[in-house]
Amino acid sequence: MANSKAVSHPRHARKLGHVSIVLSFAGLIIGVIVAILAISLIDIGSVTTPADYCHYYSYDGGCYKYKTYIGNSGLCVSGMKSFSGYCYSSYCPDYGYGGSCYKYRKYVGTSGSCTGVMSKSGNCYYSCPHYEYNGSCYIYENYVGSSGNCSGVKSPDHYCYHNLCQGYTYLGSCYRFKKFVGSWDLCSDGVISSGGFCYHDSCPDYEFNGTCYKYRSYVGIRNPCVGQKSQSGYCYYNFCPYRYYAYGGSCYKYKSYVGRHYSCGGVKSSDGFCYYETYGN
Repeated sequence: MANSKAVSHPRHARKLGHVSIVLSFAGLIIGVIVAILAISLIDIGSVTTPADYCHYYSYDGGCYKYKTYIGNSGLCVSGMKSFSGYCYSSYCPDYGYGGSCYKYRKYVGTSGSCTGVMSKSGNCYYSCPHYEYNGSCYIYENYVGSSGNCSGVKSPDHYCYHNLCQGYTYLGSCYRFKKFVGSWDLCSDGVISSGGFCYHDSCPDYEFNGTCYKYRSYVGIRNPCVGQKSQSGYCYYNFCPYRYYAYGGSCYKYKSYVGRHYSCGGVKSSDGFCYYETYGN
């Protein structure tokens, strides 16, 4: 009876009505706030996705400023390397152009040749396709030894790096001499090609017109020569003709034993043999 009377009192009923209105309004405001926060969280999550906020190159969940093709064997020092041979990086220590990072840049003009990417201003951006040494790019690398001459830059381990080859090029190296030795001969002082040519830098025998020969014989100006003939009458060749004898860097038609005490009309060896009638005479 007491409770029923208290609720039916006009003043108390009016207070309960006000409280109910306030609670309903507060619940509505809280619901709106929760909805706004949920929408904001959804927007924040979508913005933090690399595909949305990355203005450069995205790879494996990261955002990178440069995308450079380096191939399967290239090094990606300051980034991530993809399986397709691209290097994704945010830092370029050298020259950045067109969204890629390049090791070298040189001005070649608008009509010059460029092995990399050409800019409108005539600059060529490229990576070193050959041999890199001490911050520079070179076309040729040759081992010249401690006493060998070098027309470019010589390294402490006796390699020569240069861009101009004044001899013969083979497999990215420059050699002074090229001679045909065939598949049956050795090329101990150089590199032999599949076609039977020997590329080397030192000539232990006779050099003529940029080629090294094993034999040299004087045949005169009018007589034929089986190799290369000089204006002074010398014949340079690498193989003695059939049934000829090689001795002392020349080829001879006859070889006779005369002993140590008899004279020789040609060239006498220390073991008593006489080589005479030089080929072509």
